[in-house]
Amino acid sequence: MAKDPWHYPRTALADQYLKTLAIGLSKSLVLFAQRRMGKTEFLRKDLLPAAEKAGYITIYVSLWESREDPKSVLLDAIRKAAEGEGIISGVWRRLGWPGSKGVRAHAGTIGALASWEQGTAEASDRMLDLRQWMNTLAQKKNPTLLLVDEIQTLADEKRYGALVAALRSALDKHGDQIKAIFTGSSSEGLRRMFQMEKAPFFQFNHQIPFPQLGPEFVQHMLRAFANATQRQLNEAEAWQAFTDLALVPEHFRLMMANMVQSGSIDIATALEEVKAAIQETAEYPSK
Repeated sequence: MAKDPWHYPRTALADQYLKTLAIGLSKSLVLFAQRRMGKTEFLRKDLLPAAEKAGYITIYVSLWESREDPKSVLLDAIRKAAEGEGIISGVWRRLGWPGSKGVRAHAGTIGALASWEQGTAEASDRMLDLRQWMNTLAQKKNPTLLLVDEIQTLADEKRYGALVAALRSALDKHGDQIKAIFTGSSSEGLRRMFQMEKAPFFQFNHQIPFPQLGPEFVQHMLRAFANATQRQLNEAEAWQAFTDLALVPEHFRLMMANMVQSGSIDIATALEEVKAAIQETAEYPSK
């Protein structure tokens, strides 16, 4: 994969999380931050490569991008890691399908399979399959790291309670071989999943705030801008713009992208344009 010159690497943070899990006091971590703060990019471009380099079997699932059917996508991702591509699982055989062709765990290529919702008996079978796949992963030579982005998507107890309980049970059983890192952007959703006494994940995870980016991120972006355009931007003005954008990296990247496209180096004007775009999006009526 070609290196993204605009990506600000956070390798030290990735290594820190992996070391925390390796110590063994925490079987899983929950990283909390509002959306657009860089959690997904960190998981994909920093934590995932670091885990693979450390010898982990990695599973990455974005539930935000599979909101129509997160259960199917999560289960299929675990199945693929346990059994490998091209092996037909018990679930697919029972449903009469020739495998999971067309379904992908990675963002942007996820296919929803609403037809999985076919009754209590099949739901029970899927939980049995989950336990079997987790058992298979636990028996592999290398440990497994499960990365689930926007875990609060599964906070609906009626729809996903059985899945979350089965996942908790499997992670409890195989905590030495299967680690997990979850991210969340909804404090209420995470509270329902991890802090309510009757929730399946109650007191299971160590929840930590995802660190905000600082001046080093701005400096990196300015270097990338200079390399791409042969133009220099004022660092103090750029840092002030980042703080004015509430330290939201996605908004700052949008401002930089607009300046690249327009050929401008006027940070003040670009900042006001991005603020206006953010405000317009916030006020757009939802359907």
